[in-house]
Amino acid sequence: MFYPSIQNFLSTIQESCLLLARHGETDWNSLGLVQGQQDRPLSPVGYQQRKNLFFRLFSVPLHHIFTSSLQRTIQTALPVSEEKGIELEKIVSFNEAKLGVFEGENKLKFSDSFSKNIYNTFLHDEVNIALPGGGENLKMVHERIKKPLKKVLHATKKGNVLLIAHRNVNKMILKNLLGLTFEEGYCIEHKNDWLYIFFPTSTQLFLVKINGPIGTIEIIPGYETIDSKKSDFKR
Repeated sequence: MFYPSIQNFLSTIQESCLLLARHGETDWNSLGLVQGQQDRPLSPVGYQQRKNLFFRLFSVPLHHIFTSSLQRTIQTALPVSEEKGIELEKIVSFNEAKLGVFEGENKLKFSDSFSKNIYNTFLHDEVNIALPGGGENLKMVHERIKKPLKKVLHATKKGNVLLIAHRNVNKMILKNLLGLTFEEGYCIEHKNDWLYIFFPTSTQLFLVKINGPIGTIEIIPGYETIDSKKSDFKR
């Protein structure tokens, strides 16, 4: 389905929504470094993605804007916040998953085979395995986002809500919203320039891939997975 704008699409569904975005690319994302809760700034590409999101949401009326407490989500949300005069509500529980002593490790070129083996074992079961040194698995992330997510959903009763968070956090948010299993939630993909639109009353989910600030935009029902297979979720 193609529409002139996100607002044009939203006007076809008489229901407030949750706009779930991921922060723009960071400097460490661009270098292939394990990020976790390290507080890294946006990269030049991340600022471009921020600009594109800003213009795509320019005509969308918002009631509330939530972010995590990490600067990459705040930097992504700030132009929208300032343009619309809506103060950001920063929630620590929406911070990215902790990745322990592996934060700062180069995923493309590990410092030693011992570390590479530990990290690869984690990648094969992120739902249950937490990295050493204070890391979190996805079940732990899911547990801490449940309470603030209720607050976010409550806010949608008064109007559209924008939440800008992180890849693993957003996986668990969508898992919660759609009633998915942990494995299904883990498989959800959310790239830096993607926007999910969730309608709480009808439990409809749509995906928008933002590749520029203006122009016709495709609204894709459901979500996409990390193996690039589309899931047309409906309820």
